[in-house]
Amino acid sequence: MLSAASKIVLTERFDEAFARLKSEFADASFFRVEADDFLIEHAKEAIAHAYLTSEKEKIIVLIAKRFTPIAQSKLLKILEEPPSKTRFILMTPTKSGLLPTIRSRLPVESELVATEAETSGLDLKSFDLSHLFEFLQANRRTDAKKAKKLCEVLAKEAIKSGNFRLDESLLETFEESIKLLDMGSPPNFVLTRLGLKLLRRKM
Repeated sequence: MLSAASKIVLTERFDEAFARLKSEFADASFFRVEADDFLIEHAKEAIAHAYLTSEKEKIIVLIAKRFTPIAQSKLLKILEEPPSKTRFILMTPTKSGLLPTIRSRLPVESELVATEAETSGLDLKSFDLSHLFEFLQANRRTDAKKAKKLCEVLAKEAIKSGNFRLDESLLETFEESIKLLDMGSPPNFVLTRLGLKLLRRKM
């Protein structure tokens, strides 16, 4: 259940999440800023509204597929010390695009629905070059959205398997893969890069 505390909500169903929030806190005053790319001007708009006086509790909902680093930096201070009776809710499909300083200030709640990419389809215990080739062939037409989910699933499977040297470099590669997909890199290239890195870290 949504709470009135400032937080990050991971969701792809923005309208449904926003409707639940408004229903649960019907007495609060809501202000919604939505964009595919959350830019510095959106941050300034949200901050300006946060400082407007209001008798009601104010919930400012910031919705975006991507939050630009400069806009996030602009929000840092107000997220840490919001005006009285003011709460911020950030809605986005993935936390990988959020700055660590943002993630450290706000709790994260996931409302993401399980998808077909619940498993990667890779046998990580016997993972070798031939398995990687088969995996890449099976996903050669995969779009960026599904590729991001595959990266997330692979990260969980690699950690659970205990078959890889999980150093900082490998963990960073998982995050970099999602960022590359967000920037428009071809999914097959990103999955190949990640697969080869996994092969080098296999014990």
